[in-house]
Amino acid sequence: GFTRFHLRGLGKVKTEWALVTLAYNCKRMARLRAA
Repeated sequence: GFTRFHLRGLGKVKTEWALVTLAYNCKRMARLRAA
């Protein structure tokens, strides 16, 4: 459900994007392990 960045500035957006992708990958890994 990620729709937009909440932080301002390129460095902060990069950090926020890293967190979003990390969470996405963790969810994907959990789903793959359950299968």
